[in-house]
Amino acid sequence: MKEHLKKLTGESIVYGVGTAVGRGLQMLLVPVFTRVFAPDAYGVIDLLGLAVSIASLLIVMGTDAALARFFYDAIDTEARRVMISSSALWRLGVCAVVAVLLWLTAPAFSVFLLGSTDYAKYVRLTALSIPFTAFFMFQNDVLRVTFQPWKFIALNLVNTLLVGGLSILFVVFWKKGVAGVLYGRLIGDALTAAFGFVLIRLHLVPRFDRTVLRRMLTYGAPLIPVAVAYWAMQYSDRWALAHFRDLATVGIYAVAVKMGAAMMLVVSAFHLAWGPFAFARARDPGAARLFSRVLTLYVALASTVALALGLFAHEALLVLVPGAYARAALPGGLLCFAAVAHGAYYIVALGANLSFRTDLLAWTSLVAAAINVGLNFVLVGPLGIRGVSTATTIGFALSTALLYAWAQRVHPIPFRGLRATALYLVGVAALFAGVLGGRALSGTGGELASLALRVGLLVAYAGLAAALARPMAPPWDGPLASASDPVIPVVLPEERT
Repeated sequence: MKEHLKKLTGESIVYGVGTAVGRGLQMLLVPVFTRVFAPDAYGVIDLLGLAVSIASLLIVMGTDAALARFFYDAIDTEARRVMISSSALWRLGVCAVVAVLLWLTAPAFSVFLLGSTDYAKYVRLTALSIPFTAFFMFQNDVLRVTFQPWKFIALNLVNTLLVGGLSILFVVFWKKGVAGVLYGRLIGDALTAAFGFVLIRLHLVPRFDRTVLRRMLTYGAPLIPVAVAYWAMQYSDRWALAHFRDLATVGIYAVAVKMGAAMMLVVSAFHLAWGPFAFARARDPGAARLFSRVLTLYVALASTVALALGLFAHEALLVLVPGAYARAALPGGLLCFAAVAHGAYYIVALGANLSFRTDLLAWTSLVAAAINVGLNFVLVGPLGIRGVSTATTIGFALSTALLYAWAQRVHPIPFRGLRATALYLVGVAALFAGVLGGRALSGTGGELASLALRVGLLVAYAGLAAALARPMAPPWDGPLASASDPVIPVVLPEERT
């Protein structure tokens, strides 16, 4: 078991490097862009970037999860190439349709997203970038399921250098403003997609299999509501701020979101390694013992990192961004814990995925999203960015809790759910105690006492996490997947009569 956990850790580190080079420069651009743009302009950039991310999620229609789920069940290499190629052609077709629709409806979408038709030209630039961004994401999926982490790193490094470098060129040197950021993303993602095509070309064949795609969509279709739910949870907070506060508040909140994105570097590292690792080993004889520790270990490590980021965010923001953005500290800490819950969601979804019950992912996410949206509207008025960050964290945590409860009913896996929940809740409580208590001490001149309080809380929490994540014998052992679990029937042309 230790060897498998070491392998998962090693793969997480490798994918973490790839994710870090892919997003690290974006974090470094925050001090640059927050000094170039006023908070309202920075809010526009954040909302348009979110629109691209959400469109990409909807375009995928769950085929990324289907590829990871069925790739290892394919009968041979050629069948896997057919699966990849069918998925690629489908995504490209959907991308083209979405881009054209967004281009044509740019004025109306600009009003919906930003409250004015003045930003329609930015929406059209965003529409042009969607196919390239989505295909870049597909190339990442292929490199993960084929266990090519170093090519994954190379692809993301190229994207980082291109998008980041071009954005700085357009914004800082050529003074193109908000459009400069969009030009940088469009050209950078287009060139990256061309490079990624070279990396995955050997996995592509000129063949489209409707049967394969139909089964992948059957598996992935219930995940479309999941994408919609996460769209709501990721967008409703900023929509509420844009419509009930102002774009300047959105810009300040965008800095908090970047803190959550920094935490996502840790979460994504694990998530990217987790899918192929879990599905490839679910039929191993000792799988239950192996996976029994994964959830608690993940929550222990990720929550410790999130707590560290949140407790010392105020000092970091005072150095990195202008003072107008500094009140993003506590909301940013909460969004770090939202990212932790998001990562745990992928772990607890394993049972539902193995039993082909992706419908559970759909309804649990929609229920959580509905509650999240309602909380955003209730809390945005009295609490502003603190309210919407609280609502977002509750939404992500609730979706994970609901999925865990129902997935265990259809396909039990010996996760330590109560321990993981306790660790998570104690971590959030420690964040509030450290930030609010430290702020009170600082207000009376006790800077050292404030620092001592936060350091003490972090050390105490790390000790608790280590204690609760210790090894324990699972109630049962054996494979997690069985011969009765669904697989995708891939039929090659020469086998058809």
